[in-house]
Amino acid sequence: MGFTGLLILARAEAPLTGLDPLAGLDAELAGRRDDHWQLAAVAGHAQDTPAWAAALVDATTAPVLIAVVEDSDTALLLADSPSGHRWITVLNAPADSAGRAAVADSRAMTAIAETAVAWAAEAGQTVATEPVLEALCAADRDNRAADKAFSHALDARDFAATDEVIRNQISFIEVYVLRVLAVLGLALPAAEAGSWWAHLASQVETHSP
Repeated sequence: MGFTGLLILARAEAPLTGLDPLAGLDAELAGRRDDHWQLAAVAGHAQDTPAWAAALVDATTAPVLIAVVEDSDTALLLADSPSGHRWITVLNAPADSAGRAAVADSRAMTAIAETAVAWAAEAGQTVATEPVLEALCAADRDNRAADKAFSHALDARDFAATDEVIRNQISFIEVYVLRVLAVLGLALPAAEAGSWWAHLASQVETHSP
């Protein structure tokens, strides 16, 4: 059973877990930076994610990004900002979905990446479009490659190889969300050394170019 819930990136001096609409929810601080950027994990299904993002933009007067994670398999990314730099996409969208079709549309994905670059600039980060585009498409590509590797290993009865694929897929999408944050210039050290989030952050560092 993977993680289902929200990963919320925002900038606030006060603990993010205490701000509306997070206050009172099953939330934990997953990462934080000295410049007040924080990443909170909120367990459970999302309600009105765009409204949450807008409320957090109002509360923090800074850009916000929310990843809606489903069973550590797929993540809808929704970003908002005070200046209206809004973008949305899906990492590892289900087969035959509109999200999967969007990833295959290079012009649409480039437009999303360009908006994400403008969003990052408002967050105080200077980033290039191409690495952002790559990060937004990587989970979809890599998951399809993992599916093929698993199928081939299973056909060959190579159970050591199938186990390796399974291990690499644990918390699969959270790692890709963290990689998107990193390429947007907002990599966050884990709030607690030795935590599960610190383990995921180390995988981001391992795969950095």
